[in-house]
Amino acid sequence: MPAAKPNATEWLSQPVRRILVIAVGGALGTLARYELGQTVVAAATGFPWATFATNTSGSFLLGVILTVVAERWPPTRYVRPFAAIGFCGGFTTFSTFTVEAVRRTQLGDPRVAVVYLLASLAAGVAAVGLGVLLARRGPSQLARLMSTDPDSDSGPSAGPPSVGPPPDLEPALDSDQRTIP
Repeated sequence: MPAAKPNATEWLSQPVRRILVIAVGGALGTLARYELGQTVVAAATGFPWATFATNTSGSFLLGVILTVVAERWPPTRYVRPFAAIGFCGGFTTFSTFTVEAVRRTQLGDPRVAVVYLLASLAAGVAAVGLGVLLARRGPSQLARLMSTDPDSDSGPSAGPPSVGPPPDLEPALDSDQRTIP
């Protein structure tokens, strides 16, 4: 009797599957970065808005993804590598960020370079924080949190968002899902 052919999960080891998932996510992230770069055009010596927008939106997306994957979804081996490492890693670009800052200095406008570096850093950190807040609160709760309407259920005085996974999800998370790559 002939031996049965192995299926994909039998002949591809888990590390190989994870690498493939990261590669697919990275390819999609790179294509998304290219498309965003085509829609936002900047002068060679001006503020590099395309990379700034890409890195800021990628930071926001990373905050959302890591929070949702770690706190809301059951443990999985492939969502975080695909979305966070692959897609966000391919979408954002530290190398272009650095080259653009150096290029602005070489072209005689170091002020633009310094503003770009500081603004990118501040916007990236703020975007991650907003992404985490949005993922934890949900869109409707975030709108209420930011509302100044005194008739709303909760407003800015509602207190800080909870830190860490909700107690009912804590046992379902393994240590791999609670760490940032």
